[in-house]
Amino acid sequence: MFSSLSRRILLSSGISQNSQITSILFKTLEQNPHQNFTVKKYSSNSITTPTTATIPKLENEGFLQKLKKKFGWHDNSKSRLRVSSCILYETVADSINYAAFFVEFNLPDTFNSWFLVTELHVWMLLVRAMAEGSEQNEDGRFVRNCIVETMWNDVNTRANKLGADNPSGVRKQIHILSEQFQAALIGYDEAICSNDMVLASAIWRRFFAQECDDYTKLELLVGYVRKQISMLDKMTRQDFLIRPKVKWLPLREK
Repeated sequence: MFSSLSRRILLSSGISQNSQITSILFKTLEQNPHQNFTVKKYSSNSITTPTTATIPKLENEGFLQKLKKKFGWHDNSKSRLRVSSCILYETVADSINYAAFFVEFNLPDTFNSWFLVTELHVWMLLVRAMAEGSEQNEDGRFVRNCIVETMWNDVNTRANKLGADNPSGVRKQIHILSEQFQAALIGYDEAICSNDMVLASAIWRRFFAQECDDYTKLELLVGYVRKQISMLDKMTRQDFLIRPKVKWLPLREK
C-alpha cells in the first residue's frame, strides 16, 4: 500500500487513491515500457507534472499497457519519477533512526534537530539524483526538484501541527529554514568534492552550529556521510530512480 505522501503524489498525477489499479500499475511499470515518446518541458523553478505529448499507437495492446499509456506511467515518465521521488524522501523520513542521532550527537529532541538530520540525508539523495542528469529537462534534475518539493510539503505539515496556535510564527520559521537549507546545500556540495577536513568543517558549521568540540563526533559523522554517498553511488539507475531501493546504513556498525 502507498503511504500518505505517496497518495498525495498519485493524486497530483490524476490518479485516485482508492483506485484498484494503483497497486497493479506500480508493480508492473518495469514491463515493456513504450519507446519514443516525448513529454512537455518543465521548469526547475516551478515543479509541475507534465503531460504526455505524443505516444505512438500500438497494435494489440493489453489492458495494463493501455492503462499505463493513459496515465503516462512509463519507466521514464515524469509521473513515475515523481512517485519515485516521494518514495526516496520517505526512505529518510520513515527509515532513519533519528533517536540515534539525537543521542549520539547530543542533539535536543526538537523540530530543528529533526530538520538537520533530514536535511543531511536529503542532500545525499540530491547528489545521487543529479548523477542521472543535471541539466534542465533531464531526469536527475526533475527528481531532485521533486524530492525537495516533497520535503517541504512534509516540513510544512509537521510545522503546522506543532505551531497550530501561531501560524505567523510557523511561516517565519519555514522561511528561515528555507534560507538555511539553500546555504547548507552549497556548503555540503563544495565539501563532498574535497577532503575529509573540508567536509568536517561544513558539517561543524551547519549540523553542529559551530558548537561541537568533540572531534570524535565529527569523525563519526564524516565517515557516515562518506559511506552513504558510496552506497548511493553504487546503486543502479533502476534501483535508485525507477524502483527505489535505498537502504540507509546504520550510524554505527554493529
